[in-house]
Amino acid sequence: MVVRKRRKKNKVRGNRTHGGGGTKNRRGSGNRGGVGRAGSHKHKFSLYYMDFGVKRTFKAGPKDEAVNLEYVSSKVDEWLTEGKAKKENDTVILDGSALGFDKVLGKGAVSRRIRFENVKASKQAAKKIVAAGGSIPGTQEEFGKEGAEDEEDEGEEE
Repeated sequence: MVVRKRRKKNKVRGNRTHGGGGTKNRRGSGNRGGVGRAGSHKHKFSLYYMDFGVKRTFKAGPKDEAVNLEYVSSKVDEWLTEGKAKKENDTVILDGSALGFDKVLGKGAVSRRIRFENVKASKQAAKKIVAAGGSIPGTQEEFGKEGAEDEEDEGEEE
């Protein structure tokens, strides 16, 4: 059996104000809070917020995904078996972009020679990596022989 539904228009037939309350509540624009953009800097501000001077909101740049040396040391064997890391002679080659990290931090120790690619490193991490015989791009000059000479020169100036 078909259920008949009354049309919205007909639901209010015989009802003097059609659900609007008394006639006072339908007269003038004061009942609506003004006409158009009236009150856009007052009571309707939240509706117009983005129109007034807010052109672009600040968006933070991408953060580096960082890992500690202890995590890297614990995962090296797993990455080698999975083929995510390569081994040349006695050096393990880790590509940070392939493994999902951008930066290496200095917590932990390194027990083997590791060459990092596409990775940044903190000073502490870079020192530990170079001390273990590994390498990381852009840090050999800082922690090699040249860096030690620079530190001696600084001491003489004072």
